[in-house]
Amino acid sequence: MKKWTVDVAALLLRLTAGAIFLPHGYTKVFGKGGVAAFASDLPSYHIPTFLGYIAAYAEFAGAILLIIGLLSRLDALLLAGTMLVAAFVIVLPDALQEAPTMFSVMKAIELPLSLFAVTMAIVILGPGRLSLDHVFWRKFGAKKAKK
Repeated sequence: MKKWTVDVAALLLRLTAGAIFLPHGYTKVFGKGGVAAFASDLPSYHIPTFLGYIAAYAEFAGAILLIIGLLSRLDALLLAGTMLVAAFVIVLPDALQEAPTMFSVMKAIELPLSLFAVTMAIVILGPGRLSLDHVFWRKFGAKKAKK
């Protein structure tokens, strides 16, 4: 059985990640030009346009789902992939061209890299008992055990 501290830590990670991703996702989905404008920029980074749609909706819907704790591991995995691409495919090449010192490069990728670590921690830890995932899976497990 998990300690309550792990559940509180998972809740804190989920709420923080969701709060950070929500405005970014909102801007990508409902901002000027919408998702199409965001996705149309990605081919310049050799990323297919359809992945822009996935990333934008993953950031917006995934943030909401993380906050409420529903499908948390899947949400976190999608967001981790988005942040890995953001850090190493989008931000890193630009940082290397502008000022290629170690500190300037690390400063450029610190936010996506930090969010990658947070979302991967959620994937590993799970959503915790303070989530809708726990409520639904507990009920599903109880129904399955009765059969």
